[in-house]
Amino acid sequence: MFFRLYRTRLKCLLKNKETILWSFGFPILLSIFFYMAFYNLSKAESIESIPIGLVIEENAVLPFKDILENVEIAEGKSLFEVKTGTLEEVKDLLVREKVEGYIVFNDKPVLYIKNNGFRQSIIKTFLDTYEQKSQTINHIIQLNPDIVKDGQINLITNLFQNFIVDGGAENKNPDNILIYFYTLIATTCIFGASWGLTEVVNIQADQSNIAARINVAPTHKMKLLLCNLLAAFTLHFISILFLLAFLIRVLNIVFGGQLNYILLICLMGSLCGISLGAMIGVIIKANLKAKEAILSAIVMGGGFLAGMMSTQVKYMVQKNVPFLGFINPSNLITDAFYSLYYYDEYDRFYLNIFLLFVLTIIFTSIAYFKIRRKEYASI
Repeated sequence: MFFRLYRTRLKCLLKNKETILWSFGFPILLSIFFYMAFYNLSKAESIESIPIGLVIEENAVLPFKDILENVEIAEGKSLFEVKTGTLEEVKDLLVREKVEGYIVFNDKPVLYIKNNGFRQSIIKTFLDTYEQKSQTINHIIQLNPDIVKDGQINLITNLFQNFIVDGGAENKNPDNILIYFYTLIATTCIFGASWGLTEVVNIQADQSNIAARINVAPTHKMKLLLCNLLAAFTLHFISILFLLAFLIRVLNIVFGGQLNYILLICLMGSLCGISLGAMIGVIIKANLKAKEAILSAIVMGGGFLAGMMSTQVKYMVQKNVPFLGFINPSNLITDAFYSLYYYDEYDRFYLNIFLLFVLTIIFTSIAYFKIRRKEYASI
């Protein structure tokens, strides 16, 4: 009985050409745009050392100059060619276009440029990263002042030493490109919420004529809910696998030996997204259009707080409202991907997977109990 319900619902979903096209086609189209936009970032060998001027004030932190000099494009090839001097000297270098810009460092680095361009963008990106990670280090020091007594300079320097890494000619896609595609995969996972919303709407008698006829049948609500969600999950997860296959086989994105972990994230992300949509579809008392609008706002808001639009937002949430990150599926999915990118250990990765599993159980349970308790005066 269960398999027959599952198979029947699967056939119904396959006949919905618009949903299938949107779920399979849109992520592929977006990945092509990503590849076109970020392809040149993979050519680290084409970036030459960037000449920059540096003015260090008397009360400035000295390791900053060491950090700039230790950042490498490739092994033995520095990203920056640092030219120190007085403010008047580096201004003159900028006017004569001997440097791409100059940095005045006091409490924090301030960049001055003459023209906008690719090299200036690299300098600005580096300084933004420096500022973000410096705040993280300062926060760690405040929590535990003894952690970096004698090794503070080495700690800070090592954080920036491999800011841009060239994987060499054999690596077509260096790791810094993967962040963008991780975000794309995470977005595709959480958009499974729309599948979950559709499934619960189709078994609520007050939402459609089809749902009214389904409720007349003597089928247990739990069985009906699980069959519908499982059918939706099957197609949604296949669409994610299709996206991964396209990224690997067509765009030649290299995920290395982490593909199994990525598949696990996609599995749990898809389940959590679908269960989130199911819960929203049950607890919100409105018509289908209103539910879709509310769900879109929740998904987009969660993506924003997870740092999908700006990593600074993710840092602010973790610093000021850390609990919010643990109940935000978008944050857990992106954080699981980031943990693969930044850490060699998998403790944080498995924590995110576990929290996704817990949220999936909670969302599904809420959806079931709300549906089970619903009664209708007439059908």
